[in-house]
Amino acid sequence: LQTASVPISRYGYLVAINPNLTLKWATSLRGDDQTPGDYFSGGYFTDGCNDPNNPDPNSILNYDGQAGGCRDLGTTGNAVTRGRDPATNRLGGGRVLDDASSTPTIAPDGSIIYGAYSRYNYAQGHLMRFSSTGQFLGTFGFGWDITAGTYQHDGTYSIVLKNNHYGEVGSYCNVDSICPPDRTAANTNPANPTPEAYFVSQLSPSMAIEWTFQNTNTLSCTRNSNGTITCVSDHPNGFEWCVNAPAIDANGVVYANSEDGNMYAINQGGTLKQRLFQQLALGAAYTPASLGGDGKIYSQNAGHLFVIGR
Repeated sequence: LQTASVPISRYGYLVAINPNLTLKWATSLRGDDQTPGDYFSGGYFTDGCNDPNNPDPNSILNYDGQAGGCRDLGTTGNAVTRGRDPATNRLGGGRVLDDASSTPTIAPDGSIIYGAYSRYNYAQGHLMRFSSTGQFLGTFGFGWDITAGTYQHDGTYSIVLKNNHYGEVGSYCNVDSICPPDRTAANTNPANPTPEAYFVSQLSPSMAIEWTFQNTNTLSCTRNSNGTITCVSDHPNGFEWCVNAPAIDANGVVYANSEDGNMYAINQGGTLKQRLFQQLALGAAYTPASLGGDGKIYSQNAGHLFVIGR
């Protein structure tokens, strides 16, 4: 007869399989218990709930007790250990969702990069980096539904991903009275304001931002049957990057499709090289940009495959 309470959590793993299909290693995305048997001592991420007297500079959540901030659970709760996931009361960890398309990327140094889901940071997820033998190496505060690209240069490499700061999803839950759905600088951590905005970002191997490019387009457009384009301005905060894997050429130019219907070419340094409108501003495509051996870019928009060349 079980009389003690046992914490239940969703588990996700990064798994390495040998060529003969035997297990090589498996590592938890949520982090092992730091103290064996102590569920609340584990976790990887420290960017969760915030105490105004001891704020975490990495957290994008408002302070405990404020609108959009985690609620204080008492002397044994989030106020004691800053940075906890309010859903589990332990430090944050990654999850694998059935409707995510993220796949692991093997970096040039042999490390493994995976885009995992997490809810408490405005559903942004986390990009997680592991060693070739499964040790956790670091994280970046976006990872939802992205297979990261890599760009080798100057004896090192960079990591490229979309970096969406979502609005209208609530901070860490779906209850408007507790977690306001609109994301503005007024309801995010004053020490680390991150208003609704949508970026493509390039990171160093240590997950530090090297540059970002922001989608500032406000126009929803459609290509009419006669070839003309009709637009209306209805996205004041820009459009999500709906690409689930960017393409990167030998010069480091990044190609990514956006929900505004454009295929973007972005230079190293984060400046716009070119953009091309395809068919329709349409949400949630979640398709990759691909670079063919012939140098052409392949993209999908509104049920059509587009081939883009010079």
